[in-house]
Parts: sequence; C-alpha cells; structure tokens
Amino acid sequence: MTLPLKKAVDSLFSRCGTIGNYQGREVLFLLTEPDEIVGVGFVNAHTNTHFMKIRISDAPDLAVGDTIETDAVTYRVHTEPVKDIHNLIWSVDVLCN
Repeated sequence: MTLPLKKAVDSLFSRCGTIGNYQGREVLFLLTEPDEIVGVGFVNAHTNTHFMKIRISDAPDLAVGDTIETDAVTYRVHTEPVKDIHNLIWSVDVLCN
C-alpha cells in the first residue's frame, strides 16, 4: 500500500522535477539557487553551492562525491545528504561542475 505522503512527493517530483542521471539510471530532482547568503566582512555573498532535493527511492546510497548529470551540467554532492523525517527525500548541497 502506498502512503498518501509518498504519493504527494512522487507527484511533486514528476510535475516539477528535473531529469538527471545518477549511477546510470534516470532520477528526478528539485534544485534551488544558491542555498545560503553568508557575511564576508561588510558584504553579503551567495555561496557557490546549490540546494538539491532528490527522492531516496531514486538514490538510496547518495553520498558525498556522487554526481548527478543533466544534458547541460553535472552536479557533485558537496555535503553529507540529510533525510527528511519521513525517509522520502534527501536534502543536499551540490556544486555545479
């Protein structure tokens, strides 16, 4: 039996997700631009990382150093992936290569 929350997550990713390639298989992910603003002296600067959400079912073994490729760009996992409280989605910082 599929949980209602899993159905909602799958629907969100299928409607709004970007298609990528992770370890030879197609995955869907959501990407936001830059994830954090940091203070450097008297100036606020954006970090060079992006914030990505990816379904755990698509990438169960996601780890630092893994890559997600699209036709235009390759993203490399920069920080340790963190699971949400429902164990459905990874949240991770990625660098654009």
